[in-house]
Amino acid sequence: MSEVTFEQVLSEVQSLPPEAQAKLRDILNAAERTQPEKTVAATNGATNGTAKIHDPVREPARAFSLRDLTAERQWLKENCDEYAGQWVALKGNQLISHGMDAKEVHAAAKAAGHPDALLEQVEPCDALSFIF
Repeated sequence: MSEVTFEQVLSEVQSLPPEAQAKLRDILNAAERTQPEKTVAATNGATNGTAKIHDPVREPARAFSLRDLTAERQWLKENCDEYAGQWVALKGNQLISHGMDAKEVHAAAKAAGHPDALLEQVEPCDALSFIF
């Protein structure tokens, strides 16, 4: 019997369409929530004698958005000079909030009922693109 490697499994998962990847993530997260947490005897004076173990392998996968951001990118392109240097929260082609402080802009978007709005700092239209 041949042994399947992690890299082989990862390659197969990455070749799945986004909807199938999302379904797999949901299944794995659901399985994680139903398994008991690991504990060890505490040496730091915990009252119950146990402490939770940080186990990154068993943490639920972080969800990411499969949302199409075409409208948001178009809005940024059309409004880059007017909002240059500011943080904006966008949902589709709708500006939810804007300002110089990212935390305040995000808080305003959440308060307006859009916690999943795209939050981005606007670059001037003539800014040069670069990669670190």
